[in-house]
Amino acid sequence: MVLILHALYAGLVDYDPTTLAPVNVMAESITTTDQRTWTVTVKPGWTFDNGEPVDADAYLRAWNFAAYGPNAQNGAHFLDRVQGYADAQAGRADHLSGLRRLDERRFEVDLAAPFSAFPAMLGAPAFLPMAKACAADPKACNETPIGSGPFKMDGRWVHDQRVRVVRNDAYPGPKPVVNAVTFAIYAQMETAYYDLLAGQVDFVKDMPASKVDEARGRLGRRLVERDSPALRYLGFPTYRKPFDDKRIRQAISLAIDRQAISDAVVGGRFTAAKGFAAAIVPGAAPDRCGYCRLDVDRARRLLADAGGWPGGKLQLWFPAGSGAELLMQAVGDAIRKNLGIDYELHNDLRSARYLDVLQGKKVTGLWRLTWVPDYPLLENYLKPIFGTGQSTNYAGWSNAEFDRLIAAGDSAPDQRESARNYGEAEQILAEELPVMPLWFDRAAMAVSDRVENLTIHPLTRAIDLIAVRLKG
Repeated sequence: MVLILHALYAGLVDYDPTTLAPVNVMAESITTTDQRTWTVTVKPGWTFDNGEPVDADAYLRAWNFAAYGPNAQNGAHFLDRVQGYADAQAGRADHLSGLRRLDERRFEVDLAAPFSAFPAMLGAPAFLPMAKACAADPKACNETPIGSGPFKMDGRWVHDQRVRVVRNDAYPGPKPVVNAVTFAIYAQMETAYYDLLAGQVDFVKDMPASKVDEARGRLGRRLVERDSPALRYLGFPTYRKPFDDKRIRQAISLAIDRQAISDAVVGGRFTAAKGFAAAIVPGAAPDRCGYCRLDVDRARRLLADAGGWPGGKLQLWFPAGSGAELLMQAVGDAIRKNLGIDYELHNDLRSARYLDVLQGKKVTGLWRLTWVPDYPLLENYLKPIFGTGQSTNYAGWSNAEFDRLIAAGDSAPDQRESARNYGEAEQILAEELPVMPLWFDRAAMAVSDRVENLTIHPLTRAIDLIAVRLKG
């Protein structure tokens, strides 16, 4: 989905591939005098692929649509900093009171509280513009999006099969070299890999972990591996016994040798996580989690102090088709060996249904997810997953001091003070452990022998579709 969005849409900012700093794309300027009220000026001359102007109204339209609760948009929570979000989410207002049109190219954003890093958020997909035609008929636009980027749709989205895009010659930015791109949709990533070997696809964004070793031998340099900010973790349903006891959570985390599992199952492709944010992200301190290492004696003492395991098998949940069976089995084997807790794998739900179950707080055991930051800030690893009431806080965990420190980091007058507050919030996570970090990803992607000039962004793992070429 990230690749498709990057093809179809351009937004206010993107991120420098070296520093991860926000870089203006459609924004001419994003300014403030108090870090709470921001003025955004949109560059002239940009249009959607149906000819509509991309102006201030296009952004106000998009953000109001996303924030309005009855529209049930997954990215709505990104707008929770804007004044009036609660009323919009509840359906009491159909727009954000903190958004104001100043003129054709300028609009003003009032935040509920100061946030010095607001421009860095604006590269997230939730802040992309919306065409007037999409607001008038969202269902039609879901099938055939009207974008603002270097490519445009070629026909409709063929569900569970493909999305095809062609070069948008009206795009005012740099033009793609290739004429068209087809994004094939796979239920099993192993199938995508085999299709690449057969010459039927040119790029596989997410290689199945079980095939990376084999691909190193078969593909050589055509297997592209990059450090990734993606955090793979197991969450605890803290709303359910015995996982409401942090000693149980700590014991399970201490029973797992993360690096040994990575070495054995995926050839060392993943790096053992000792904190909650990847080192690539500014302000991260990757060694904050003292329970994110193997210490069997301490694990057993903590389990005993908590009254022992109450009985029954520990359920390990993960989505069907994710290719994580061997990893989850290795995690379960470690817990059984070191704590005497038997387990069973629970992977009969596809991703959409799996997320529904997590959201509904119906999980009966540990659950696996991967978090990829939407923008390069330490805050983005902390607030969305652990903040009270956040839509992706599937653990059901809440801590008033954590929330206070996040708010203090948001409103800090400089980045050093901001990082100090976020760091203290992360220390609370490291003790409470509502989820246990397992690994930071080392992304593995594969290309055909036709691909030239391949560049992959370190944050999004998206191909630079402007520069990529095919031989001949």
